[in-house]
Amino acid sequence: MKIRKWTGIFFALSLLMTMPVFASDDLEALIKAGDHRKLEMYYAEEAKTLKAKADKWEVLAEYYEKFPDEYSGGSENVHKHIENVRAMADDYRKAMHEARDLALRHHSLIRKGP
Repeated sequence: MKIRKWTGIFFALSLLMTMPVFASDDLEALIKAGDHRKLEMYYAEEAKTLKAKADKWEVLAEYYEKFPDEYSGGSENVHKHIENVRAMADDYRKAMHEARDLALRHHSLIRKGP
């Protein structure tokens, strides 16, 4: 029974690790084809995903601010941890804005044509 469980976990992790490879191949194909509509959709979806990740890290930072005793790394390190979590949220937010900008650029290229 344990073997089946670990096999399933291994399979799931393997699948998750290979998904970005497939996505990058699809993205390269879209770029080569000059399909601005699909590129716009891709970057808009990427922006949504990045926004969700940024929001998740921001909520975590707020949680640790409200409940610093919940942090297991010690009370002297909780403020540094909150700063790091906020920095991660900011990084995701910056990437979200970049993805949105790319989506807008490709949207404008749809109207202009090749």
